Amino acid sequence: MVAPRIIWRYILRETVVHTAIGLAAIALLLVVGNVLRFLEDMVGTGVGLGAVAQLMRIILPSYFSYAIPTALVFGILLTFGRMSLDGEIIALRASGISVRRLLPPVLALGLGAALLSGWILAEAEPRSRASLKQLVRELGKSVRLLEEGRFRRFNDEVVAYVHARGDESCPLRGVLLGEFSDRDRPLYIQARCGEVSDDTTDPGTLGIELREGTIHTSEAQGERYRRVAFESMHLAIDISAQITRRSRAKDYTTLELLALEPRAAAGEAVAISGAEPLREIWIQLHRRVAFPLASVVLAIVAVPLGIRPLRSGRSAGALTAVGVVSAYWLLTSFGERAAEDGLLPPSIGAWLPSVIVLLIGLTLVRRSMRIDA
Repeated sequence: MVAPRIIWRYILRETVVHTAIGLAAIALLLVVGNVLRFLEDMVGTGVGLGAVAQLMRIILPSYFSYAIPTALVFGILLTFGRMSLDGEIIALRASGISVRRLLPPVLALGLGAALLSGWILAEAEPRSRASLKQLVRELGKSVRLLEEGRFRRFNDEVVAYVHARGDESCPLRGVLLGEFSDRDRPLYIQARCGEVSDDTTDPGTLGIELREGTIHTSEAQGERYRRVAFESMHLAIDISAQITRRSRAKDYTTLELLALEPRAAAGEAVAISGAEPLREIWIQLHRRVAFPLASVVLAIVAVPLGIRPLRSGRSAGALTAVGVVSAYWLLTSFGERAAEDGLLPPSIGAWLPSVIVLLIGLTLVRRSMRIDA
């Protein structure tokens, strides 16, 4: 009989290779798909490939928590599918090695993937969200903050509108600004050309150079009106709320959520939007424990699915991986939404998908063990 440790090392090596290939492909598809949404506007503002690479680096952690379990399922199905097609599973069964004895290396990989996913959800993903907002300020100041054909409000005091993007001599054409810090004397500025300025050192401030415009002021009752023309003008707009505000529980790290939980439980105001901030906090805390365990429960499901004698080869393994993972993500989304709407407690909404998939996996393993018997 072949020593189990030799088989475990063999399964571990093959699964790691296939998982790495799947992870690279999945991460590339997820990141590139999101970068393309920004690329056209970024090229228009003169941002180079270095900025695009930085954007990819920032976006990547946000999707790794999804990509890792998916890639692991892909790697397990591909490994055990190939072993089944080559007759290795039949040989192992003939040697008295059951499916249960093939699980340890897979469970070890699942546990490692769960720990990595847990760290990403707890630390890397919230910091990635904050870095992405900061990148808007540093690299693409006017890409998302001043979009053509749309009114944009900053801190409830400034409203900005850009008619169209132009060339280097006039990057922003038809700029309209409304300033309402003094409700009794609103200020309106219209300029033919505008350009985002780089002379401000405050990351929470957006500098704008305006040319060939007019300033319009009036009293609240509209009895007095004043109009002033200018050749050039510099404005500094406070955009700190747009780049640093964290209004959702998922924007905070796990340690920060644990610090906010007692305050929310005591009824104190916390910087989390929603009618029930405490519920939002608990949903995220449960999610950051339950969600990483997807790697373990999906690995248990993937082993009995992979050892089935599929005639269609590797494509069947990839399609099965997509089906299994998609079903789990749908259950997870349903549980989280039900918890957010108050239909389920946060603990049940977060843990129910993993429990369902785990029961399915254990059932499939037991059926495979009956075949061995």
